[in-house]
Amino acid sequence: MGRVLRAEGLVPATGLAVFLLVFGLFGGAQDPAPPARWVGAGLLLAPALMAYAHRWAAAWAGIFCALAWTSLSGPYVAVAVVWAYAAVGVIIAQRDRPHPGEPVPRRRPPQPLLVPRVARATEATGAALVALAALGLGYVWSDVRAAPLLTLVIGGAGLGCALLARAAHRQHALRDLFALPQPAHSVRVVEQVGYLHVLLPSPDGQTALEFGFDVAEPDEPEDDDPHTVEAVLFGEPRTDAWCAVEVGGRLHVPVGPVGEVITVPYDVVDGLPREIEDDEEQLVDPMALRASDADGDAYRTREHRIAPQRAWVATVTVGLGAALAAGELGRHFLPGLSAVLIAVAGAAGYEFGWRNQLRPRLRWHAGGIAAVGFRGVDRQPWATDSAVLHDDGGSVLLSAGESVLTVPAPAPWPAKSAQRTADELVAALRVARTRSFEISPLAPPPEIAVPRRPFALYAAWLLTVVVTMLIVGS
Repeated sequence: MGRVLRAEGLVPATGLAVFLLVFGLFGGAQDPAPPARWVGAGLLLAPALMAYAHRWAAAWAGIFCALAWTSLSGPYVAVAVVWAYAAVGVIIAQRDRPHPGEPVPRRRPPQPLLVPRVARATEATGAALVALAALGLGYVWSDVRAAPLLTLVIGGAGLGCALLARAAHRQHALRDLFALPQPAHSVRVVEQVGYLHVLLPSPDGQTALEFGFDVAEPDEPEDDDPHTVEAVLFGEPRTDAWCAVEVGGRLHVPVGPVGEVITVPYDVVDGLPREIEDDEEQLVDPMALRASDADGDAYRTREHRIAPQRAWVATVTVGLGAALAAGELGRHFLPGLSAVLIAVAGAAGYEFGWRNQLRPRLRWHAGGIAAVGFRGVDRQPWATDSAVLHDDGGSVLLSAGESVLTVPAPAPWPAKSAQRTADELVAALRVARTRSFEISPLAPPPEIAVPRRPFALYAAWLLTVVVTMLIVGS
């Protein structure tokens, strides 16, 4: 699964829980006005959408939501729950405060001829959403029958405001980059068309920070053989920060913030990540290879699957979430069909969890691989052009025979589970691939069958339906 939630994902998760509590347990808005409950639902929806665009905008929207619900709801406990929602938004927004960087020399970057205007698409989208929300609010407010649309109108208006705040924040950050002294780092870069790939070596030369960002001007086209050149980086090398790079007297002006920053093994001689050579040669990392995968039995069948505890937690979360969402929608729009909607949505959620989390598994030996995926079974022999890579996002990319598979390999949870990490799975598969070149003739790939759905899956679905109906009906 990789990371199930980014930090801002806690805001919509909390918002969903608050919505279920306020409307399911505490009776919703106590204000007798017909639009009151729809306005209240929209105020709960807005911060959840805004958190992904601009955290501080979502935090202020959460505070406004709590103030409004203070007058909309009667029970003090319901008001306290909404204020807790606002507090979560503020706590998440605090993560945007600048972190103290390393003690390195600071210099003002060279001044560009023109600071480009960035985030134009974000700004235009935000302005369009706000304009549409303003027009929609006038229509909906004048027609009582359209009151349910108030929820979408308010949520859309909030998202539009967050997008405008995001665009303004990015433009302001870009101007500050050239107006104030910035940390200066010696780096190596690969200049590509409209993009800059950066490597910041560690002092010991064993590892490097690897990241990239879009630049205003196209530059030298990428060569077939990757190479890096010396450069000076201005700015903090962290995700969502703004950096500029000077290469041989030429200034690269960013048009987007830094993307994901990862740490990679570094080859100080070639000035490249060591993984580039490793990936081309399909080398095995001895530190990642388990003793059980390194033994000499080439035809011993090995298996990989997501740790059952993690897979079950994810499956129940998806099934329960789908059932609760369907129950709330049915309660407000189709009260006579609530039970049917809950049962169908819960079944769909558990089926997705079964196919995506519980059922997938991979078996392999020197003869090839066999996998059960989301749709079915695939068996393929190893080939000379087979490759095994991992994407640093909890998945392993495997090509064998005529298939290219994406094998989920999230961090093992619990930590003591027998599941392999992504690095361990890559090492084990590469060993089997290498052994296949030393044996002739090869045996066929291992056998594998689609497992049956366990009784516990049906029991979990039935329990979910009962619990959801009790929550929605209370």
